Amino acid sequence: MGCRLVRGMLAGFVATLVISMIMILRLSAGIIPWYDPIEIMNLAAQDLLGTPDSRWVAWAIHFAVGTLAWGLLFGLLAPFLPGRSDARRGLLFGLITWLVVMVTVFPMAGSGLFGMGFGLVAPLSTLLAHVVFGLVIGSMYARSRGVC
Repeated sequence: MGCRLVRGMLAGFVATLVISMIMILRLSAGIIPWYDPIEIMNLAAQDLLGTPDSRWVAWAIHFAVGTLAWGLLFGLLAPFLPGRSDARRGLLFGLITWLVVMVTVFPMAGSGLFGMGFGLVAPLSTLLAHVVFGLVIGSMYARSRGVC
Protein backbone atom coordinates (compact mmCIF):
# COMPACT_ATOMS: atom_id res chain seq x y z
CA MET A 1 0.00 0.00 0.00
CA GLY A 2 2.87 2.39 0.77
CA CYS A 3 4.16 1.99 -2.76
CA ARG A 4 0.74 2.86 -4.21
CA LEU A 5 0.73 6.07 -2.15
CA VAL A 6 4.21 7.08 -3.32
CA ARG A 7 3.25 6.37 -6.92
CA GLY A 8 0.03 8.33 -6.45
CA MET A 9 1.88 11.35 -5.08
CA LEU A 10 4.44 11.23 -7.89
CA ALA A 11 1.69 10.95 -10.49
CA GLY A 12 -0.29 13.73 -8.77
CA PHE A 13 2.72 16.04 -8.82
CA VAL A 14 3.37 15.43 -12.53
CA ALA A 15 -0.32 15.87 -13.40
CA THR A 16 -0.45 19.11 -11.41
CA LEU A 17 2.69 20.32 -13.15
CA VAL A 18 1.20 19.57 -16.58
CA ILE A 19 -2.08 21.40 -15.97
CA SER A 20 -0.16 24.28 -14.37
CA MET A 21 1.98 24.66 -17.49
CA ILE A 22 -1.13 24.62 -19.67
CA MET A 23 -2.72 27.28 -17.46
CA ILE A 24 0.39 29.49 -17.59
CA LEU A 25 0.55 29.15 -21.38
CA ARG A 26 -3.14 29.99 -21.69
CA LEU A 27 -2.78 33.10 -19.53
CA SER A 28 0.43 34.16 -21.32
CA ALA A 29 -1.35 33.86 -24.66
CA GLY A 30 -4.15 36.07 -23.37
CA ILE A 31 -6.78 33.35 -23.66
CA ILE A 32 -9.53 34.07 -21.14
CA PRO A 33 -7.16 36.26 -19.07
CA TRP A 34 -9.86 37.14 -16.56
CA TYR A 35 -10.11 33.49 -15.47
CA ASP A 36 -7.01 32.80 -13.38
CA PRO A 37 -7.50 29.86 -10.97
CA ILE A 38 -4.38 30.78 -8.99
CA GLU A 39 -5.70 34.29 -8.40
CA ILE A 40 -9.06 32.80 -7.38
CA MET A 41 -7.23 30.55 -4.88
CA ASN A 42 -5.22 33.55 -3.71
CA LEU A 43 -8.42 35.49 -2.96
CA ALA A 44 -10.03 32.44 -1.32
CA ALA A 45 -6.93 31.89 0.86
CA GLN A 46 -7.06 35.53 1.91
CA ASP A 47 -10.73 35.21 2.87
CA LEU A 48 -10.65 31.73 4.44
CA LEU A 49 -7.16 31.59 5.95
CA GLY A 50 -6.47 35.26 6.48
CA THR A 51 -3.25 35.01 4.46
CA PRO A 52 -1.71 38.10 2.92
CA ASP A 53 -1.97 38.71 -0.80
CA SER A 54 0.48 36.13 -2.09
CA ARG A 55 0.24 34.09 -5.27
CA TRP A 56 2.97 31.85 -3.80
CA VAL A 57 0.52 30.69 -1.13
CA ALA A 58 -2.03 29.93 -3.86
CA TRP A 59 0.56 27.98 -5.88
CA ALA A 60 1.56 26.04 -2.77
CA ILE A 61 -2.08 25.17 -2.11
CA HIS A 62 -2.54 24.19 -5.76
CA PHE A 63 0.43 21.78 -5.70
CA ALA A 64 -0.40 20.45 -2.22
CA VAL A 65 -3.91 19.58 -3.32
CA GLY A 66 -2.78 18.02 -6.61
CA THR A 67 0.15 16.09 -5.12
CA LEU A 68 -0.94 15.24 -1.60
CA ALA A 69 -4.73 15.23 -1.56
CA TRP A 70 -5.52 14.01 -5.08
CA GLY A 71 -2.30 12.02 -5.53
CA LEU A 72 -2.68 10.10 -2.28
CA LEU A 73 -6.38 9.55 -2.90
CA PHE A 74 -5.70 8.21 -6.40
CA GLY A 75 -3.03 5.88 -4.99
CA LEU A 76 -5.59 4.55 -2.52
CA LEU A 77 -8.47 4.24 -4.99
CA ALA A 78 -6.75 3.21 -8.23
CA PRO A 79 -7.12 -0.56 -7.71
CA PHE A 80 -10.83 -0.13 -6.98
CA LEU A 81 -11.80 2.28 -9.77
CA PRO A 82 -13.45 0.75 -12.83
CA GLY A 83 -11.52 0.64 -16.07
CA ARG A 84 -9.15 -1.66 -17.91
CA SER A 85 -6.16 0.68 -17.65
CA ASP A 86 -4.74 3.17 -15.18
CA ALA A 87 -5.29 5.91 -17.76
CA ARG A 88 -9.03 5.13 -17.88
CA ARG A 89 -9.18 4.97 -14.10
CA GLY A 90 -7.34 8.30 -14.06
CA LEU A 91 -9.86 9.81 -16.45
CA LEU A 92 -12.71 8.76 -14.17
CA PHE A 93 -10.78 10.12 -11.19
CA GLY A 94 -10.27 13.43 -13.02
CA LEU A 95 -14.03 13.69 -13.61
CA ILE A 96 -14.68 12.98 -9.93
CA THR A 97 -12.17 15.62 -8.83
CA TRP A 98 -13.78 18.12 -11.20
CA LEU A 99 -17.19 17.45 -9.66
CA VAL A 100 -15.79 17.88 -6.14
CA VAL A 101 -14.19 21.21 -7.10
CA MET A 102 -17.39 22.40 -8.77
CA VAL A 103 -19.54 21.83 -5.68
CA THR A 104 -17.02 22.85 -2.99
CA VAL A 105 -14.18 25.14 -4.10
CA PHE A 106 -16.06 27.37 -6.50
CA PRO A 107 -18.91 28.08 -4.07
CA MET A 108 -16.38 28.78 -1.28
CA ALA A 109 -14.61 31.22 -3.63
CA GLY A 110 -17.92 33.05 -4.09
CA SER A 111 -18.50 32.10 -7.72
CA GLY A 112 -21.46 29.84 -7.10
CA LEU A 113 -22.16 26.20 -7.78
CA PHE A 114 -20.13 24.97 -10.76
CA GLY A 115 -18.47 28.41 -10.91
CA MET A 116 -21.36 29.81 -12.91
CA GLY A 117 -20.60 33.25 -11.45
CA PHE A 118 -17.75 33.29 -13.97
CA GLY A 119 -19.98 32.14 -16.81
CA LEU A 120 -19.95 28.88 -18.74
CA VAL A 121 -16.24 29.10 -19.52
CA ALA A 122 -15.26 28.34 -15.90
CA PRO A 123 -16.85 24.88 -15.58
CA LEU A 124 -15.92 23.92 -19.16
CA SER A 125 -12.27 24.97 -18.94
CA THR A 126 -12.01 23.42 -15.48
CA LEU A 127 -13.50 20.20 -16.86
CA LEU A 128 -10.90 20.15 -19.62
CA ALA A 129 -8.11 20.73 -17.08
CA HIS A 130 -9.37 17.91 -14.87
CA VAL A 131 -9.68 15.53 -17.83
CA VAL A 132 -6.04 16.26 -18.67
CA PHE A 133 -5.15 15.91 -14.97
CA GLY A 134 -6.91 12.54 -14.80
CA LEU A 135 -5.29 11.17 -17.94
CA VAL A 136 -1.83 12.28 -16.78
CA ILE A 137 -2.23 11.01 -13.21
CA GLY A 138 -3.43 7.63 -14.49
CA SER A 139 -0.71 7.34 -17.12
CA MET A 140 2.05 8.39 -14.71
CA TYR A 141 0.74 6.00 -12.09
CA ALA A 142 0.99 3.18 -14.63
CA ARG A 143 4.50 4.21 -15.73
CA SER A 144 5.76 4.40 -12.13
CA ARG A 145 5.21 0.70 -11.40
CA GLY A 146 8.95 0.12 -10.96
CA VAL A 147 9.51 3.07 -8.59
CA CYS A 148 9.10 1.03 -5.42
